[in-house]
Amino acid sequence: MALVRTVVVALVLASGSAARGEEHIRVRVSESPERIEELRLEDYVAGVVSGEMPASFPAEAQRAQAVAARSYALTRKIEAQAANRRWDIATGVLAQVYRHGAASPAARAATDATVGEVLVVGMDPVEAYFHAACGGTTEAGLPALGRDHPYLASVECGRCARAPGARWSVRVDARTLGAAARLGAPATEARVSARTPSGRAERVEISAGARRASMIATDLRQRLGYARLPSLAFELRAERGEFVFHGRGRGHGAGLCQWGAAGLAREGKGYREILLHYYPGADVVRMY
Repeated sequence: MALVRTVVVALVLASGSAARGEEHIRVRVSESPERIEELRLEDYVAGVVSGEMPASFPAEAQRAQAVAARSYALTRKIEAQAANRRWDIATGVLAQVYRHGAASPAARAATDATVGEVLVVGMDPVEAYFHAACGGTTEAGLPALGRDHPYLASVECGRCARAPGARWSVRVDARTLGAAARLGAPATEARVSARTPSGRAERVEISAGARRASMIATDLRQRLGYARLPSLAFELRAERGEFVFHGRGRGHGAGLCQWGAAGLAREGKGYREILLHYYPGADVVRMY
């Protein structure tokens, strides 16, 4: 796979269209019915920055987001070519939120200022995952996403306290929690049984009488709903027949913390410095 990735990246660098900044990407904008649009990569990047980051964020944070979005898109394009897939990247929270149509002026400016710039390790674009707010410390790629990349390391942030919903509390009734654990009955007990080095829940033990399930915390979040359970940085307790999750941060926690990037930008950090903070060991290069 590493050889395939390097060959494809070399082709992107060598292609005449890429040299003119006209690299294209095939976006699956709907799944049923399937609809695929081919557009300039830079137009796609501007649409992602518009969809993923508030236009009020500082320019350097917007630029960091543009480079991260472009890098992630290229990894998906390489994957699609290796798999002979009709489309390169999907849309939505499990890929990148792409705003169809006109990008905001801030997003367009960030894209134009970083055109062709990509995060790489060696010759390979990095899987530049990102999230809204880490709650103080980002998460490593393996526990967050099953992606064991050195550049997706847990790093200190501490600059996303102003994010909406940075601290949150969620109540889940016993029946819903028991169903999420597939116990066939309302939950009677629940606790975090293991945590990652960053302090996020790694496994959750849920009981319904004598029945017991030990769940991977990422599976529990998926079953309850990503919007309902904003992150895995939570404490869990039973309270009056319900289960209360008290947490911090929003998203899986790996890679770029968007509100943290805004905080670093307000401190005077440039977009390259921001990116290298959240993706240690990577470099920013201009591919076209």
